[in-house]
Amino acid sequence: MEVLNTRLLEMTSYILKHKPQSFSLSNIKGLSSPITILYGGKTGNSAFIAEQMRLQFQTHELQPSVYNMSEYDVNNLENEKYLFIVVSTRGEGDPPGPAQQFYKYLFGSEVSKLPNLNYSVCALGDSSYQNFCQAGKDIDMKLKALGAKPYTDLVTCDLAFNSKAETWASNLINKFQSRKNGDVLALKFGANSVGPTFTVKVKDKYRITGDKSSCEIHHLILQTDHPDFTYQAGDSVSVKAKNPYSLVVKIMIKLNYSPDTIVVYKNKKKSIEELLAVKLELTKLSEDVLRAYQLVSTDENLKRLLEDEEKLHAYLKQADVYDMICDYPYAIDATSLSQVLTKVQRREYSISSSIKSTPNEVHLTVKQFNYSAFDRDRIGACSSYINKGLQAGSELKIQIIPNDEFRLAPVDVPIIMIGAGTGIAPYMSFLKEREAVGATGENWLFFGEKERKCDYLYQNEIERFKSEGVLTRLDLAFSRDQEDKIYVQNRLKENGQLVFNWIEKGAHFYICGSIALGKDVKQNLIELLQDEGKMSVSEALFYLEHLKEESRYHEDLY
Repeated sequence: MEVLNTRLLEMTSYILKHKPQSFSLSNIKGLSSPITILYGGKTGNSAFIAEQMRLQFQTHELQPSVYNMSEYDVNNLENEKYLFIVVSTRGEGDPPGPAQQFYKYLFGSEVSKLPNLNYSVCALGDSSYQNFCQAGKDIDMKLKALGAKPYTDLVTCDLAFNSKAETWASNLINKFQSRKNGDVLALKFGANSVGPTFTVKVKDKYRITGDKSSCEIHHLILQTDHPDFTYQAGDSVSVKAKNPYSLVVKIMIKLNYSPDTIVVYKNKKKSIEELLAVKLELTKLSEDVLRAYQLVSTDENLKRLLEDEEKLHAYLKQADVYDMICDYPYAIDATSLSQVLTKVQRREYSISSSIKSTPNEVHLTVKQFNYSAFDRDRIGACSSYINKGLQAGSELKIQIIPNDEFRLAPVDVPIIMIGAGTGIAPYMSFLKEREAVGATGENWLFFGEKERKCDYLYQNEIERFKSEGVLTRLDLAFSRDQEDKIYVQNRLKENGQLVFNWIEKGAHFYICGSIALGKDVKQNLIELLQDEGKMSVSEALFYLEHLKEESRYHEDLY
């Protein structure tokens, strides 16, 4: 059968090479497209790569079937011949929401052996996270274990994914078409835009933590009169960062660059100062950047770091570009540095408003990101740009990032919201929306921070929601207000029976905050199900999976 399929593809290739103008692959009777492309992710990057592959493959007479992994019929898997997968990773190495159904089937007991499948995986991730590209790695490993044949090797892409994804797609199409005449394709993707860009104006901005708080958090009100501007509760806003100028100056001094040094960047002449300020990523490092820098510098110490996965992860978690050029010194010229570094990454902030209550506005909750590492104080690129650089009247370009995994439940369904710190943002959106539409579903908020007197975010609004009945229940956890620290997961456990009752009557369960918070709350929920639902561990895990399948368990972790 394999020989027959190969021969059929060779015949098809010959026909295509000598075809009349009106001929297309789909005209061959009985031959459907042998290629399926699956994608799964949250931000739209996996969908972008899949769509670009579809467009590029079609120009070369290939008609791939492209599916969101959430919409793919897993029963077709054993009939696939060529399966190309683009998938991201979230949290602690978990598959994103759209990929969970496929992932569960693949690792379940009902999946069949796949000896006739040729596959390849492009995994997307962030190398500063411990489980970099883990979902894609897991899928690649499992398909191989089921007898499927890797068509090309697994590719892991960092935040700046375009180049690797383009190479992956090029290798696939070149191999699939068995090019032997030297006509090797090098696919180039179009511009990646998750949606339209809106220019908004800062209507107001104010600090919502007290002066004595260890955290500086601002509320931002952005206004636009664009007729197409809209969003849903639970969505996020994407903002392009501008690097702290103090960091730009430190890098230029260290490398002895003059501000008026000109380099050619993407076929345009730019000053190195402008590139470092607004075009290139400086406050975050990736494995790809370190590898590119090592190739140029040939630094043996850096090479050893790149070979030690544990030390590499620890370094990427805290280091920036200035650390790299100090720790692994090399007199890199401005042009080479601009080629080593990646473009500045957009940052996402959860929306804390409802368009139904404040039309033509979008509100953000932005924490000033300050930390110390390697004996040096640092500040976040985007948080500093927003909190320090923008004033009332300033303009800002934003994109709306849909979050279909964190949608507000129907108006008559109860919801349980658990968040800490800026994880409160989407819940302000939820409550404002439910108030605006007169929702009848009950609302329960668990919120945690450090100290009540200076860290109680949106205190006046939250207590108004409670007094007016918009909030049915409110449980607060201020960890430093007593000797024994109390967190939201402790409050969850204290109210175990009632939480279980709410879930049993159909409540949706939301978690927003850090990955560590999500892990702790999930573990507490499993224990709660065991205690209050009289379940074994396996039964509690099954119950939780059932909530996910019903789209009643939602996480937005970072």
